[in-house]
Amino acid sequence: MPTVSLTAAPGTVAQGGSTQLAWSSTNASSCSATGAWSGAKATSGNQTINSILAASTYTLTCTGSGGSTARSATVNVTGGSAGVSGAVDSSLRARHQESANLVYAFAGLNSTSGTPIATTAVVQDAGACTFRYALAGLPAGSYTIALTSDGGASFKRTANVTVSGAAVVQDFAPTRVIRVGPGRQFTHPSQVTGLASGDVVEIDAGVYNGPAVTWSTSNVTLRGVGGRAHMVAPATISNGKGIWVMAGTNQAVENVEFSGAAVTDLNGAGIRGDGNDLAICGSYLHDNQNGFLGGGGGRILIEYSEFAFNGNCIDPSGCAHNMYVVGGTARFTLRHSYSHHAHSGHLVKSRAQENYILYNRIMDEADGNSSYTVDLPDGGLSYIIGNLLQQGPATENPTIVTYGEESLNNSSRNLYVVNNTIVNDKGSGTFIDISAGVTATVQNNLFVGSGTTVSGPATQVSNLKTSSPNFVNIGAFDYRPTATTPGIDQGTAPGLGGAFDLTPIYQYVHPTNRETRPTRNAIDIGAYEFVP
Repeated sequence: MPTVSLTAAPGTVAQGGSTQLAWSSTNASSCSATGAWSGAKATSGNQTINSILAASTYTLTCTGSGGSTARSATVNVTGGSAGVSGAVDSSLRARHQESANLVYAFAGLNSTSGTPIATTAVVQDAGACTFRYALAGLPAGSYTIALTSDGGASFKRTANVTVSGAAVVQDFAPTRVIRVGPGRQFTHPSQVTGLASGDVVEIDAGVYNGPAVTWSTSNVTLRGVGGRAHMVAPATISNGKGIWVMAGTNQAVENVEFSGAAVTDLNGAGIRGDGNDLAICGSYLHDNQNGFLGGGGGRILIEYSEFAFNGNCIDPSGCAHNMYVVGGTARFTLRHSYSHHAHSGHLVKSRAQENYILYNRIMDEADGNSSYTVDLPDGGLSYIIGNLLQQGPATENPTIVTYGEESLNNSSRNLYVVNNTIVNDKGSGTFIDISAGVTATVQNNLFVGSGTTVSGPATQVSNLKTSSPNFVNIGAFDYRPTATTPGIDQGTAPGLGGAFDLTPIYQYVHPTNRETRPTRNAIDIGAYEFVP
């Protein structure tokens, strides 16, 4: 297991001040930053952080052959406008209705009536499953700070605070935390009993070999801490479905790794979704028959996660995939994630009524042999925005993105493919295949390589095809643009697709992260905005 040290000096700064982060690790091959900083980091180093306006937590996760270890450092802020800020546990949020998660400041203690003095959104840290809020500029006085997950109709938590010139930290913690790991009350997730709605199960980083678990309690969060908790499938999965079967409503899996799932029908999943409204964040699903399989009700959210080496087409009646969202799912969102090297099956497959595939890296790379990169076989209202999509020379299907090739059973037949970078390393085939009877917009996409760009009906605007993309490093699948990449300042404003803004607001950072897409001149064609 890697060891990690992370320090911040100084640990307290004036508003707008700077600190230096310093870190080191052992037994680690890679490190990544989350929280108030982001991106891939060397296994040791230092970095100066400037213009710190509010209390900020910096987390570094380092990974090696023995697993992952995370360490955090917090920098507090003094001076400036008084305010209240803090962390919000993810279990207290509405995971599938982000705009409903707010924090209010009401004048006086123990009061949530009348008009709030201030309101702010609960925001997610880049590359992480953690959330925070900041209410700035509050006059000196006493306040009730109230957390809502339904837009203010009710409050999950309230707290009394007094502001007197210095910043105040007020965190909102989970209802109850149940801990799993060596030396804990429960040493394996399968032993956990007595779960209640609102509970958070925190599992210490490490390897946990079978048995499989079915989680049936609704409104629970299952979270790896101190690094990922690795669930290794038993030789026989007694439920016949997967390592973890999520059978409740409003459940979440955070920072957990799953590998080795296999069952007799060849559909063994790392995570099987049999309930409603499931969120998967910061997780790694690999070397299973299916990475994720499920849906069929409610909403599925997958973010900041990696899927690799899942899938098979051994059964002639159907394949298994890196991820497969089944029919009847109301909405599927995949964002800031990395899906690669599926075996024969698809890298992403969804039959959901609505699909939001946003700011991901989805690739065969040099030696992957997946079928489709993105498969939406039943249609549905679908947005594919800001992704890096690639099929490799060994792909088992020459089409990269396909829509409605089996049916158009979903009620909507509207497809929007906007500001993606799509690379065909096969040398032939089709970038986007769309069935007849579909209303599609294909705009601001950068197509690289040979093949038909769009087959089927589509309004095509400001796309560009090239064999000389001049990326930072196309051989290493780093598709960030250089000054000579075609399409800079040549896109057109995407506008709205229905009620959804098609303008990309993020761009993918490898691995499994995001950054704000810069705004300069006219929008660039492709998944990145070039900044000199």
